[in-house]
Parts: sequence; C-alpha cells; structure tokens
Amino acid sequence: MNRERDYRKLASILLRLATAPSRMVQNWTEGSANIDPDGEGHRVVVGTVVDCNQMLFLTEESSPHAFLLRNTARAKAFLGRKVRISGALLSPHVLTVETVNELL
Repeated sequence: MNRERDYRKLASILLRLATAPSRMVQNWTEGSANIDPDGEGHRVVVGTVVDCNQMLFLTEESSPHAFLLRNTARAKAFLGRKVRISGALLSPHVLTVETVNELL
C-alpha cells in the first residue's frame, strides 16, 4: 500500500515536470538571486523528501517543482519529513545536498 502511494506521488511529480517545463525554467531563472557571486548556483529549498526506486526527490511545498537529490546520504534520514535543504544546483531539477534541517 505504501509503495503504491509512493508511485502515485512520483507519477504526479514527473507529470508536473513533463507538462510545465517552460514555466519551471522561467521560475528557475527568476530565482537566480540565490546564485552566489562566485558562479556556483546554490539554493535553499523547503519541501518533503520522497523515495522512489532508491532515488530521492525533494518536492517543493510552495510550487510544483521537484528536485532529484544527489549526495543523498544526508537526506535519507529525513525520508517523508518536511525539511529545509541547501545545496548546489547542477541543473534546474538536480540539487546536490549540502545541509539538511528538519522543520517541525
């Protein structure tokens, strides 16, 4: 039952990614204020960590965005919880985890 719910969540995330790419790219470029002056793209995202087939995603609570998480060792402990993750953007949808803080 939990696996089926996880697949539905992932399908919803992937459907949102597939159907709104131009909107997401536009929002990502508008959010470039979070990019450091040294050229590395950093972002702080609040959302829920979701697991699907040993891949971790962060679903952003304030928008339809979802990020594939890299360096997931830190994020695995927070599976299913609301967190604040900061990290480097490798692309508009891939975030390398640097720090994870659980929000209560």
